[in-house]
Amino acid sequence: MTRRTGRYIGWAELEPSGSVMAGSVGTYTLTYHVGEYGIDDGGTLKIAWRFASDWGRPQSEDPTALDYCTVTTDGPGRISHRWDPKGYVRPWQKCLVIDVAEWALSRGDRITVVYGDRSGGSEGTVAQTFQERTFEFKVCVDPFGTGRFIEIEDQPVVEIVPASPARLVLTAPTRVVRDKPFALGVKLEDEWGNPVRGHQGRVALDPGGLEGVPAEVVFTGLEEGVLRIPEVSAEAAGTYRVSARSGSRRARSNPVVCVDAEERYAPYWGDLHGQSEETVGTNSLEDYLLFARDVALLDFAGHQGNDFQITPAFWDRIGRRAREFDAPERFVFFPGYEWSATTPAGGDRNVYYLDDGLPIHRTSHWQVDDREDLDSDRYPVEELFAELRRGGPALVVPHIGGRPANLRYHDPELEPVIEIYSAWGQFEWLLEEALERGCRVGFVAGSDDHKGRPGASYPGAASFGVYGGLTCVLAAELTRKGVWEALKARRCYATTGRRIDLDVRAQNGTRWIGEAFDADHIQLSVSIRGTADLEEVLVMRGTECVHSYPEPLERNPDRLRVVWSGARIRGRDRMARWDGSLTLDGGRILSAEGYAFDSAAEGIVEQTGERVAWRSVTSGDEDGVLLDIEAGPGARLRFETGIARFEVPLGEVTGTPWVHRAGGEGLQVRVERAPIGCGGSCRFEFSEPVPAAAGPHPYYVRVTQTDGSRAWTSPFYVSS
Repeated sequence: MTRRTGRYIGWAELEPSGSVMAGSVGTYTLTYHVGEYGIDDGGTLKIAWRFASDWGRPQSEDPTALDYCTVTTDGPGRISHRWDPKGYVRPWQKCLVIDVAEWALSRGDRITVVYGDRSGGSEGTVAQTFQERTFEFKVCVDPFGTGRFIEIEDQPVVEIVPASPARLVLTAPTRVVRDKPFALGVKLEDEWGNPVRGHQGRVALDPGGLEGVPAEVVFTGLEEGVLRIPEVSAEAAGTYRVSARSGSRRARSNPVVCVDAEERYAPYWGDLHGQSEETVGTNSLEDYLLFARDVALLDFAGHQGNDFQITPAFWDRIGRRAREFDAPERFVFFPGYEWSATTPAGGDRNVYYLDDGLPIHRTSHWQVDDREDLDSDRYPVEELFAELRRGGPALVVPHIGGRPANLRYHDPELEPVIEIYSAWGQFEWLLEEALERGCRVGFVAGSDDHKGRPGASYPGAASFGVYGGLTCVLAAELTRKGVWEALKARRCYATTGRRIDLDVRAQNGTRWIGEAFDADHIQLSVSIRGTADLEEVLVMRGTECVHSYPEPLERNPDRLRVVWSGARIRGRDRMARWDGSLTLDGGRILSAEGYAFDSAAEGIVEQTGERVAWRSVTSGDEDGVLLDIEAGPGARLRFETGIARFEVPLGEVTGTPWVHRAGGEGLQVRVERAPIGCGGSCRFEFSEPVPAAAGPHPYYVRVTQTDGSRAWTSPFYVSS
């Protein structure tokens, strides 16, 4: 039927075609030409986008607002339309559904869809914010009203290209050896986090004491938005940071610590979690891996497609790419998949293999037509655990994506770590639940990237709430075996995507994070070098804070910080929308700036001497505003969002934060005098007697920077 589809099913065209700038506002007209079959009374046309896309949601209610969409026909049938976020088959779920409601359409009739129709005053529609080589308008039709849809042969496609440069990013190794060369990365990103391809321009560099860093680099337009500077080195032990500028854009690298000789373990950075277009993401597996290695400059990565979409051919391809991209001391890639069960049956688990060529054990073949390996499915999670224990070396990581992992099921042998942060949100409640259940696990973070940007995954303007996370492993070598051993030993820590240098050891440096041991006293040596000023460092024993640094936390009496945080629920629809404003009565707002906003779709949208308004979503993380004010204790702050409304006299906001709780999963607003921070690095010791109560007791360190970034070490598990 394939060759005859165009004649009988019809065809579509899109104007304008070609390239579309990420996040731009425009008007796009898709015209569907009805085929020989026509569309009967009760038939339907669907035009779908991928789940991951954040193209503006078409609306037909307000012709003056963004994303106004009109649907018309020149045929005799009456049509109706609606937007359905789950209107077609995964991953083509975001769907405009057009029904022929009366009479019928015949060959040559047209259905015209205008996305961003400006006729009523709308500015247009907002294009997808992340780059994609083939953004597809998936057109399918059910001519006879049977519920069975056939996709047209030639789908309308545009390329989403980056916008102009908005920021500089410098990336370097965290630990280097004196006089041993390493590479420095210089990246230009647009406001949505896309690396800016095709840009021509100069970037001035300040080496900060490092050798081999040129005074400037030149982007010729042939790069993928990144220049890699090899043969950089340090002549003496110490901490280095490279700075860069290009016009008004400024950047500083993560801290680079030079040591005199190789140490037992070195820190390596990776993002183990993401998907490409072959399952529910965008851009190809090969694009995904090239981005991880050459754009995000990761040391290691994984690819975790939903198992029920991974065909045998794609599983073989993942294995081939794992072999091809595996380059010891440069880049490590682990083959694996996301075992995607309902939460009662175990929830989401990421499965990684040390070796190539091992079998995939799916939850089901739900979207896999080839059923030859149906016998290899394993469901529920206990069956998966049993199978993996019998097979080759495997590692399983519980995580929260759309559905949460169920920690009632835990295999200590297979699950040494849990994922507590990703682009879906910040999940300290999963960390706390694991410790309360007595799970002896380390902590990792990833992106669960669906946009082809592992290691530098910005949330955009749709399903994802935060910037993607990173995991740092302390490994003996950058090989698949070395990273694997570090993860199995829990010798790792999680960050919210920033390369914060955490060196935390116990018992006079003899114990590494993740270790379990017996001791009457715990003694910690903590050394931290941040990517911004450090705000607070907490030493935790389980869910209890036993020490904070600095103590006391110094605050600015003339600067106010208002922070909102949390999630609606623990499940799929957890994102909380905080669009709103605050008003200062009896005082004056001198200036306002955003705090911890993750995306260009969020931030301050209005500011006067009395009022600040914003757009914001949280998913377990924090967003907020910093205000320089002139106000006495009698002034009142009025906070108004769809989630929380309250007033607070500033006289009640002193050395302790004033907190308004709003239900949900930790939904709250904190009003406080802004912390000043304690500089870009710190070092301190902590010790206490280990409680005699039944152990082991998990001790870990949580770091918060003044920009809202966080990091969590894996715990030491100590028994007295």
